[in-house]
Amino acid sequence: MYAKHVAHFVKSYNISWVIKVLIVSDFVIWSANQLFAPVFAIFVENNLTGGTIAAIGIASGIYLITKSVFVVPVGRYIDKKRGETDDLYSAVIGTAITGVVLLLYTQIDSIVDLYLLQILLGIGGAIAYPGWFSIFTRHVDKDKQGFEWSLYDVALSGGMAAAAAIGGYLADSLGFNTLFVVASAATLMGSLLLLTLRSEMRKK
Repeated sequence: MYAKHVAHFVKSYNISWVIKVLIVSDFVIWSANQLFAPVFAIFVENNLTGGTIAAIGIASGIYLITKSVFVVPVGRYIDKKRGETDDLYSAVIGTAITGVVLLLYTQIDSIVDLYLLQILLGIGGAIAYPGWFSIFTRHVDKDKQGFEWSLYDVALSGGMAAAAAIGGYLADSLGFNTLFVVASAATLMGSLLLLTLRSEMRKK
């Protein structure tokens, strides 16, 4: 229901189609992420061998360090390529990797497995972020920068708030595997939404 309101809210404003798609896509992706974020520590501690509070912190650090190492080279690479197609596919591929990692969470049983997936998750983030932000920066409407970034923030904040509550319910009633499958499917759907922008990408 909230997603319908967001789609209507975004559609009602006279802003670039590219910006609209980027906002809706990230709304889906970040809402999916927030489905499991509040209960992820419980999953690690209760379901993984070696899962401790310290291990959860290390896992988060592995993701952030990996993303930090790779994000600048990816950004420099897409800057050297002419046109925006490479930016788009960077965002699509990176987001798809994230969706696959979420699905693989259902298959792990040790903290070592989690650490390996966190590396892959960091690589996915490093590939996705530069492309997405490059496209948003180029297509944000003149004299509407503050408004469109605010619209983006409102959509994501609302979606993440609703997803956090839903995610806790799903984890409690249906289990973590169902939660990760739903989050993975939503993330991949958000990735596919970006492909609707192919005809809008500038060639030069």
